[in-house]
Amino acid sequence: MHAFFHTRSAQSQHRARPPRPRACLMQLTVDTNAATALRALVMRTCGDAMEFMRVEACDHGARVRVWLCVSRALAVQVMEAVMRALPGAEFGRLTPLAARGAA
Repeated sequence: MHAFFHTRSAQSQHRARPPRPRACLMQLTVDTNAATALRALVMRTCGDAMEFMRVEACDHGARVRVWLCVSRALAVQVMEAVMRALPGAEFGRLTPLAARGAA
């Protein structure tokens, strides 16, 4: 018979972790010259909580379409910050993503 003794750090890793907030996909469109300012604004607002940011040129390069994957609460904060700093931004869909681990 084997006895297993875990250190405190190993035991704490096996405890139930609080669930991460459910992520959503936020779409917006800004002028090309505002893309860098948008990225800086999003990074200040979200920090490490942003899962990803995808940027794609549209309107023959005059504008960029941006997809942000953040929690719903952060999406609201990003919207408020973008409306203040970049009034020409257009907001698109805010789509909740499927829960991780769902099959």
